[in-house]
Amino acid sequence: MAKPLGADLTDIAIPLSKLFLDPNNPRFVGSDWIFIPDHDAIKSGPQEEAAERLIASHDIDKLKSIMEHNGYLPIDRVVVRRIDDDHFIVLEGNRRICSAKQINGYLDTGEKIPEEIMKTFDQIPCLLYEGVESDKNAAWVFQGIRHISGISEWSAFNKAKLIVEQMEAQGLSFTEVGKSFGLSAFGAAQWVRGYYSFLQAKEETEFGKYIDERIYPFFQEIFGRSSIAVKEWMKWDDTKKIFLDAANLNEFVSWFYPKKNDDESDIDREPTKSDMEEAWSRRRISKRDDLRNISYMIHKSPKNWMEFRSGADVDKAYNRAILDELEEDRESDKNAVDKFFSVLTEAKKQLENTPFSVIGNEDNKEKLRKILDEIIKTKEKLSAFL
Repeated sequence: MAKPLGADLTDIAIPLSKLFLDPNNPRFVGSDWIFIPDHDAIKSGPQEEAAERLIASHDIDKLKSIMEHNGYLPIDRVVVRRIDDDHFIVLEGNRRICSAKQINGYLDTGEKIPEEIMKTFDQIPCLLYEGVESDKNAAWVFQGIRHISGISEWSAFNKAKLIVEQMEAQGLSFTEVGKSFGLSAFGAAQWVRGYYSFLQAKEETEFGKYIDERIYPFFQEIFGRSSIAVKEWMKWDDTKKIFLDAANLNEFVSWFYPKKNDDESDIDREPTKSDMEEAWSRRRISKRDDLRNISYMIHKSPKNWMEFRSGADVDKAYNRAILDELEEDRESDKNAVDKFFSVLTEAKKQLENTPFSVIGNEDNKEKLRKILDEIIKTKEKLSAFL
C-alpha cells in the first residue's frame, strides 16, 4: 500500500516574505508550457508575471478585500515545498498568498488597516511537503486533490443565512458585511433581502410548508437591478423586510408549484411530498432570467404580462412582448416620417404666403433671411444623399 500523503506534511509557520508564488501553477499551464526551474522561479520577473496572471483572472482583488477586513484566516493551510531556508514555493494556496502580498497596510480609500489585522500576515501557517514527488508534479497532486473532487459548495440559501447572521450579531451595514465577504453593498443587500423574503414566503404563503432552499435563488433575483418591476409588484418594504402585497406574493410562489388542469377531483386532498415534487418539475419559472423577462413585461407590455399570469408560457409571452415593441417602434418610425413631411409641406405653404407684416419689417426680414440661408445650407448638405 502506498505511503499516505499526509505523512509527508509537517506543520510550519513561514514569514510571508519567504513564500513565493508558483510560476508553474497548474492554473497557468497549457500544452505548450515550458517548466521554470526553482532558481528562476523565485526571481522577480516570474514572480511578477505569476501575480499578474492571478490578478487578471482569479478574483485576487475580492480575496484581498476580504483579507483587509478579516485578516489572514488560516482555515485552510497553504501547502509549500522548501527550496532553502529563505525560499518556499507555494504548491496549494497561490491565490491566498498573492492576495496577502498585495496588502500594503492601507485600504483603497486611504484608510489605515488596523495593526491587529496586519499582524496576521507576519507568519503564515503552512504545511511543508517533503515527499518524493518531483518538483514538476507536487503542485498537480495537491491542487488535483482539492479542485477535482472539490470542496462541497454551500447552497445559496446557506450563504445568505451566514451573511444575515453576521449582520444581526455584529450590527453591520450592507457595506460592512459586504466587505467581509468580498461583496459590494448592493450585492450583500440582494442576498439579505432575498433571505428575508424567502422566510416570509415559508411562513405566510399557501405553499409555505412545501418550500425548500431550491427556491431561494429566485427570491434573491427579485432584488437584482433587472427585476425591479417584480419587486414593486409585490410591494417590498425595506424597513419591515417583507412584501406588503400578500396576494401577489402567494401568486409568485404558486408559479413554482402549478396545479394540474385535472386537479379538481383532489381539491380537498392534502398534497403529498411526491405531488409537490411533481409540481416543482412543472414550475412555470425554471431559471432566474425568467424573472427579468417578467419584469420587462410588467414594465413594457401589460397585455403579455396578463397573458402570462393567466397561464401562458413565460418564454412565449416574453417573445410576444418583444415583437409587440418592435411593431410599435416600426409604427412610431412610420409616424415620425409622416410628421416630417407634413411639417415640411406646411412650412412651404407658410413661406408661399409670407405675411406683408414680415416683409415690411426690417428686423423680421433679417430674421427670415437667416432662416432661409440655413435652409439653403441644409439642402446643400442633403443633396449628397438625394
